[in-house]
Amino acid sequence: MWLAAAFTVVVFWVAASKSRLIPKGIQNLVEVSMDFVKDQLVYSVMNPKDGKTWFPFIATTFFFILFMNSTGLIPWIGYTPTATIWVTMTLAIGVYLVAVVIGMAKHGPIKFWRQTLIPEGLPGKNPIMRAIGTGFFLVIEFISQLARPFSLGVRLFANMLADHIILLIFVGFIFLVGTSFVFGHVLIIPISLVLEVVFYAFAMFVAFIQAVIFAFLTSIYINDALHPGH
Repeated sequence: MWLAAAFTVVVFWVAASKSRLIPKGIQNLVEVSMDFVKDQLVYSVMNPKDGKTWFPFIATTFFFILFMNSTGLIPWIGYTPTATIWVTMTLAIGVYLVAVVIGMAKHGPIKFWRQTLIPEGLPGKNPIMRAIGTGFFLVIEFISQLARPFSLGVRLFANMLADHIILLIFVGFIFLVGTSFVFGHVLIIPISLVLEVVFYAFAMFVAFIQAVIFAFLTSIYINDALHPGH
């Protein structure tokens, strides 16, 4: 995690320290990445005013998770922090609490939770039926709120863990079959090597897409907190 945090700082420091009007190299890569986060993950969910305010937080979250996802793909490191449930759940709960605090600070605790947990415009004129409907939706929305950080953390953890298990399986085939069978090195080892390369490329894609999903859901949670009941 410290390595990922340091890499995040260094990449942006290097890109900003040699900024040019016409970007090249790492500056160009960083600017393209920032535009992607801004347009696809933030402004696609939030209005321009909210997006401008919360873009730095969401972009930092995206790149930090992306670099954590990628550390396990570096040879001789092989450990991915986001393949640990405690790391992903801490991140998810932290993001959810940030969204809740934002919402309560803007609307006040009572109004925020009332608009979040009880939908507006419930049908029915009978007070008893409206009370039953309100209680039903209150339970549903409460469960939904609890599921948000849980699903956010488990999704990231499960995908990153499964990714590395698959990579380890094919590496294991190389050593196990190659030493156990006479002709293992002729057929099984080349196939395992090819599959290892294919799944390594796939793992790079998964590392990216999981950071995208986490940052996109972060945008949704913050936007929902800023505009509860919509």
